[in-house]
Amino acid sequence: MGLQSVVAKRVFFGAVMILVLGVLLAVDGWLSAQGYCISSDKLGGIGFVLLLAVVLGLGAEELARMMRARGAEPAVWLIIPTIVLLLTQPFWCKKISPEVCWAGILFGSLLTAALVQGIKYRTKNTLANLSASCLSIIYLGVGGWFLVAIRLIGRSEPGTWGQIGPVVMFLACVKSCDIGAYFTGRFLGRHKMIPSISPGKTWEGLVGGIVLAVIAASLFADFVGIIGYGKSAVFGAAVAVSGQLGDLLESMLKRDAGSKDSASLVPEFGGVLDLLDSPLAAAPIAYIVLTIEFSR
Repeated sequence: MGLQSVVAKRVFFGAVMILVLGVLLAVDGWLSAQGYCISSDKLGGIGFVLLLAVVLGLGAEELARMMRARGAEPAVWLIIPTIVLLLTQPFWCKKISPEVCWAGILFGSLLTAALVQGIKYRTKNTLANLSASCLSIIYLGVGGWFLVAIRLIGRSEPGTWGQIGPVVMFLACVKSCDIGAYFTGRFLGRHKMIPSISPGKTWEGLVGGIVLAVIAASLFADFVGIIGYGKSAVFGAAVAVSGQLGDLLESMLKRDAGSKDSASLVPEFGGVLDLLDSPLAAAPIAYIVLTIEFSR
């Protein structure tokens, strides 16, 4: 397949996904702002959470297939409910800190997985199976929690944009980095970053991604005012670097499993994990920067 065909497909399907996601986020923000989710301070943002739960459930299945290729048997029956518990934690666990809820959910899941492992497999592949389950829960569940937390930053704000502005800015910066890294690497890339893990990634691509992410964050700071202008460059750069590290992490998992993509869901993009690898890794850093800004 020629370069022009590959680029054209990525542009087309990327534009379609951005349009669909934008519509879904707008609907979620509008319903929350209008009070149709009971009230904006109780269930506002639940539409985003439900959408994310479905997507991460598919991602858990993709990750499990890769792990099975290496002989591990993650407890998908436990991983998906645990992810849902983590995503919905801000709605049902309000009287104690999120950290305590996390600890209870994560440790309870570990003990449950260990109990079933002992009953079903005895001691066979205990380390591999439990490690696979824990990695899946932390990678998808905790990363997903931070995505929800970014969405809920605007939960008490008036209007549709007030509701979804922070998460839109975050996703715009992440995807701006991906776009900048892809096209800069394609046309200007000369020096490979870590070819043994991701042959297509270059240092030039990383720089291009950081620059475009910083520009995206600065535009939000200048025209929308979600984040202070002085912090926009830090936010864009931090999101870009952590997102690219997340991309490398998923590339390591895929290469170890012997697969090019996590699935074939979207042409030229791959599966759910191929789409969410950067946002999942960048969300914790983005949340820290945003909460510092919003707490002033």
